Amino acid sequence: MSRILIIFILQFSYILCFSQENVTVSPFITVDGEKILTSNIPQLDIIDFKSNEERKSFFKLKKRVLKVYPYALETRVKVDSLNIALESINKKRKKRRYLKEVTKIIKSQYTSALKKLTMKEGRILIKLIYRETGISTYNHLRKYRGWWNTTMWQTFARMYDMNLKTTFDPENVREDMFIEKIIDQAKREGRFN
Repeated sequence: MSRILIIFILQFSYILCFSQENVTVSPFITVDGEKILTSNIPQLDIIDFKSNEERKSFFKLKKRVLKVYPYALETRVKVDSLNIALESINKKRKKRRYLKEVTKIIKSQYTSALKKLTMKEGRILIKLIYRETGISTYNHLRKYRGWWNTTMWQTFARMYDMNLKTTFDPENVREDMFIEKIIDQAKREGRFN
């Protein structure tokens, strides 16, 4: 029993040395004459990669997700504020005029930054917008810009093997599961709110 305790303490001290999070150790408790160490150990995610190529692609994906995720967060905030503003406007004509003004402002703010994204980053952004808002990019465009604009943007996206109707499903899609893990880890590290 003492060998097991020594091995456990050595492993625990190894975790303490290489962990970046705070670990608090409580005093030992006694259960049925056995002393048991109680502690608060930080969560450790273990990801099993199928191959070395998948591991490499995970780290590329991580870089892309961390670059694009702030845009998805801003999209959620903008959509929420836009919905609140549109609810306060009664007439359809005034809503259309307001949407045109907002469209001009958003284009001037984000066009240059979004043009710098790669195709894969764009695909990830489409998924993350769905993750944050619960509505696909296609449906957002359809709601705010109308059927014709949405059809044109979807056609343009399909020419480049993209789809504005893409959803985020971490339960069934492995890449989406990796994206979810990356975001959870970044939030625990304090990168995003």
